[in-house]
Amino acid sequence: MRKSLLSIILIFFFFSCQAKDIILTLEGQKLSIIPMGYYIKDVILSQREDSCLGFLHPHGPNNCIPIFFEKSIKAEVKEFLMHSINRQSDQQPLIIRVNRIFMYQTSEGVRDYTCFDLSLSFIRQVDQTLIEDFTSAISTSVPQDFFPKYLDKILINGFDSSMNQYNKRKSMGLIVPETITSDQLKKNPLTEPGTFKHLTGKRPRKGLYRNYFDFRDNIPDTTLDFKISYDYNKNSPLLSKAYLKFPDGSKPGKFWGFCVGDSIFINGGRSFSLLSKEGDFFVNYGRSLEYEREIISAAIFGGVLFGIVGASVFGGLTAATSDPAMIDKFRLDLFNGKLLPYNAQDYTCISSNLIIFLSKVSDPNASVNVFINGQFVCDMKPGNYCSIDLSCHYINAMIKFVSSSGGELSKEVPLKLFKTYPYLLKVKKNHSITFSLLFDQMKTDILKGRTNENTICRVEL
Repeated sequence: MRKSLLSIILIFFFFSCQAKDIILTLEGQKLSIIPMGYYIKDVILSQREDSCLGFLHPHGPNNCIPIFFEKSIKAEVKEFLMHSINRQSDQQPLIIRVNRIFMYQTSEGVRDYTCFDLSLSFIRQVDQTLIEDFTSAISTSVPQDFFPKYLDKILINGFDSSMNQYNKRKSMGLIVPETITSDQLKKNPLTEPGTFKHLTGKRPRKGLYRNYFDFRDNIPDTTLDFKISYDYNKNSPLLSKAYLKFPDGSKPGKFWGFCVGDSIFINGGRSFSLLSKEGDFFVNYGRSLEYEREIISAAIFGGVLFGIVGASVFGGLTAATSDPAMIDKFRLDLFNGKLLPYNAQDYTCISSNLIIFLSKVSDPNASVNVFINGQFVCDMKPGNYCSIDLSCHYINAMIKFVSSSGGELSKEVPLKLFKTYPYLLKVKKNHSITFSLLFDQMKTDILKGRTNENTICRVEL
């Protein structure tokens, strides 16, 4: 407890000095809710980041402050969970896989909120067999008025809520166990398509999905009778809507969606929208005006599991485009069953971004091999872009360029989290290479010129 109080004191000190980092610890803390009948045998971290918990910007959106544990994420969480449960002789081993642990700040109206996303997988070990029972999805928030004294509390509350989700699903008989391999044990179900039951190609059954978990594990409630009416859009069939009618007195409270035959519809507030299978994912189509009117009010702080979560982190974006007539494409987030703009970047990625553009007036006969910290990234030709996300492990990046005409250049580039650095790369006729950071209008022009076609590689390190 002394360590925890010290951590809070340090936070106040950091903020009085416009700190660069926020440091937290779970040492001395315990769960209030534990998985019944189990002890924690091990903790696996499957997300990319093992250092940075997220970020806050209490001094304004242009001053993001990274959040770290005193130790690594895996070490801190493992000690916390194991310390919370005194192993008993009649308990069974349980492995916890951390799929997402992320803290961020967002706004609703004039109020700022500190938010926390957590996803844990509960995996039993029976003899030598690994059985994955359940994956939780927790999103909690507290008003920024209580910052920073509630930072450790919001973390512990997230873990308690995850344990409660598992215990509750288990007590209701809603666990759908799946035997997994040792390789699957380390994989992240939020980024590895095909993990959950609704992505395995099995035909859905008719019924209501009371929440995203029911949809994800393909266990609809088939006990309720309902009738479906359709508003078919002849010009844009993908925008067709559905409405449900229940016998008097039998209408349930909030629910995630429903299925009938091969069709799955997701609750959009006033109506239900069609989810379409695309590869290993589900997608949805809608107009910006409808999306903003029906969805955004319930996106984060309402009870409906739907809306733009990732976009809301970046300034309260309310739709994928400002054109109300434009048909937008969305994809289902495997974390919590919300819809995100189809091409939205991972909002949990804490990184610096390098954008390298090989000038069109560069030697047209020379291509350039790009190496980051000794790792080959790509082979660029004039007019090509290369986009590189570097996690918070990197304070700087050592970049080496080798042109096919014989020129070489090595540069050490300083990095700052959440910043994008556009660089202009050029091979001269004398085979020498120049590499310069862009500012002002040149920076704007170069970044505007990026397309999916001319960006030849996107790399995360």
